[in-house]
Amino acid sequence: MTGSPPRPAQLPRLPMICLAASCLLALAGCATPLKPPPPTADESLPVALRASQDEVLQEVMTTHGDETYVCRRIKASPPEIGATALPDTLPGVARDGTQLLWDPLGSEAILVDAAGQSAGTVAPGRYFLSYDGSYVIGKVDAESQVGANALTWARYTTRFVAAPRPGEGRFADVSSIQRIDTSGGLPPQPTCELEGAHLLVPYGATYMFYRAKGHAPVALSASRATQ
Repeated sequence: MTGSPPRPAQLPRLPMICLAASCLLALAGCATPLKPPPPTADESLPVALRASQDEVLQEVMTTHGDETYVCRRIKASPPEIGATALPDTLPGVARDGTQLLWDPLGSEAILVDAAGQSAGTVAPGRYFLSYDGSYVIGKVDAESQVGANALTWARYTTRFVAAPRPGEGRFADVSSIQRIDTSGGLPPQPTCELEGAHLLVPYGATYMFYRAKGHAPVALSASRATQ
């Protein structure tokens, strides 16, 4: 007995899926990566944050890391003029006028240079440490709350500079640093519940490193010059 010829088996769709995925990957490879926007120009900053006329820009670095906080009992702010509530009657305020608040300890982040290379770190205490052994300790010269939901923009002057040998190292001649274009870094709320607890809040920023006029720019090491 003769019958209809068997139907050919349906071809799997996997090759078509692979082809489509390959096309998408090819298009993604051709796409130009987005470059970060240029940092805010010095002349556009609040006056107190601008570099002095005796300084020149040495280097621009970006960073992504964490702002660290510890929960501490701190004296509560006095009530506003005309307010009737006493400090010890406000929510969360003890009878001695103290309140558990997130107290900033400083930043913990990696510094990335213009070539996209990790160059050093930022550490609590306003330490700026280069991998070549040179480092700077900053002193807050001025701050400005530019964004409502981000860390302040700040200008640090160097109160201490260290180098492996006098005049050598990436940060050996740094005279001041600007922290600008910040994002994040603030706790979700100022109050906390467990005294001594720590909190890490992600943040990003651009750091502008300046040196005094007359100092030569940092020389590239042989390894960096060949990259």
